[in-house]
Amino acid sequence: MTTGEIRTSFEKYVGNDKYNHFILTLYEAFPLRNRLFFWQEQLLKEFTNEYDLEPIELRQAHKIFNHCPVHNYELKNDNVPIVDGNSISSNFSNEKEKEFFPMANVNAPRDLERFSYPKNVDVIYCDKCREFLKQ
Repeated sequence: MTTGEIRTSFEKYVGNDKYNHFILTLYEAFPLRNRLFFWQEQLLKEFTNEYDLEPIELRQAHKIFNHCPVHNYELKNDNVPIVDGNSISSNFSNEKEKEFFPMANVNAPRDLERFSYPKNVDVIYCDKCREFLKQ
């Protein structure tokens, strides 16, 4: 199976909502986590057993599932500023952001009052999510 076929089959296997949650959780932390959550490991294990595939480890998961779950655009790397999450104001509700452009990642909100961070961080983003955010 190609990576595209694996993505499509996995989405059909787990359903759209769980697929979206899987992808968004895979790419929600910056820097990226160095392991999958237990529930992600279990889903992949069940899926690979069902389709008689080799086990999918974290590295392969990032290569296979490197597409926005909303727009199906290939994800890209960027370096964005870390900003004070307490001072961000958005024109969109949190629910609308999650629905229409969850992988825009134009900045990295953090609690700057309590913790010290570098000025920038590497993120993964979707071009279409960023395009929608600019509208």
